[in-house]
Amino acid sequence: MLKNWSRIALASVLVLTLGAVVANATTSRVRSLASVGDYISDDSAVNRWYSTLVSFANQVNAEVGDWTSTDLTDSRGLGWNFAAGEDGKWGTYRISLNEASLSHLGFWAGNVFFQDHSPQEMGPPFPGDLAFPYEEAPINRWDVAGAWEIGETIALGLSITESKWSFEDTEDPIVIREADNSWLTVGLGATWTNNENMVLDVLFNFGDAGGSTITGVGGGATTLEWDSGTAFEIAGRLFYDWKDDITVVPVVDYVTSEYSQTLAPSPPGPLGTPNGQKTTDFLIGVGLNMDVNQDNMLVFAAEWANRKGEYANSTSPTDTTETKEVTINILPALRLALESHITSWLTTRVGAAKYIGTVTEEFQDGDEHKESPGVPTGPFFDPSGFDWFLGCGFNFAEWTVDLELAEETPFGLGYWLTGYADAWAAGSGHGPVGRISAVYNY
Repeated sequence: MLKNWSRIALASVLVLTLGAVVANATTSRVRSLASVGDYISDDSAVNRWYSTLVSFANQVNAEVGDWTSTDLTDSRGLGWNFAAGEDGKWGTYRISLNEASLSHLGFWAGNVFFQDHSPQEMGPPFPGDLAFPYEEAPINRWDVAGAWEIGETIALGLSITESKWSFEDTEDPIVIREADNSWLTVGLGATWTNNENMVLDVLFNFGDAGGSTITGVGGGATTLEWDSGTAFEIAGRLFYDWKDDITVVPVVDYVTSEYSQTLAPSPPGPLGTPNGQKTTDFLIGVGLNMDVNQDNMLVFAAEWANRKGEYANSTSPTDTTETKEVTINILPALRLALESHITSWLTTRVGAAKYIGTVTEEFQDGDEHKESPGVPTGPFFDPSGFDWFLGCGFNFAEWTVDLELAEETPFGLGYWLTGYADAWAAGSGHGPVGRISAVYNY
């Protein structure tokens, strides 16, 4: 069966040498391992590689944490994976109750490079971004998924995530009379295995988003509308057991999104009609999973990533000082992570990621501004020139509980005694733990 292959045959991928229960980890584990989610396979993969759900049935998954720019999932959520029929004969299903739409449009990715494809994620410092109203992600309405085995070598998966809200004020319509926003993502996935030494995962995400805001009444009313003309992702990864203790994992990912915004009637001002922006990401990576010994797994990955943001003039076609295009080219991005089984109940994790590349801004008149990430006074977004992570996991009975620790944790253990508030992020008031994930297997 495909689910047995996913759990047993790919031992070097699932790090079963660290103990079977360790494989049942969640996003806290992935983040602690320098966001190498595409290069390993555990139950957090069902949020992205939908067909892998067949391998992780009969689980309850809990997630709670604080929002950061490198989140791989929503801050809080509770999910239930269950198999219908004997051995999932009628499929495996997932129902999730999340704080907001999964990754705010569903483009969940193991690499944070692909997290800027819903409007509220397109904030400064990219000049030329549209001024989307109410940029906070709306409450999640639906987050359901299913996966089915087709024979012994193929599995298919389907995921639907929707978030939506609306507002109407007839008592005081002068400021805002009506407003609404909605996000919908439909994801498809497939897994193929040759039942020997190779597993292929593919996915396709389609996103649709839009909304409007009506301000004022009568002849003075204005309507701001936005929508996504195109938003989709296609990706694939291949697990190949090169040697008994080494698995090679190539990954390819392409994401594109395009949004337009109009204001009617269009008064003189900073917002032109039409107005739009388009973002395209492309990544090629290769990872190595190495079982150093029965208690330690080492993961190394090298990636090339490219992002291009294109913007329409937000004032007038004659304004040549506006930004036309911003390109981020990272070559390479390097990830290194170690997971160690200390005892039967304790696992420790450490990871780091290094990004080396350039950021280029092109203006409407053809002029350019170029810099490398990390320039101290640079106006551009620094695509995380260096990230460092700590984590640990605890196993008891049928439970696995993983913690993502703040990198300052070794220096801020006096938090509970002193009230020191910088253990997670400067001025945030967090303690040494920033995210907790838990899995109950039954």
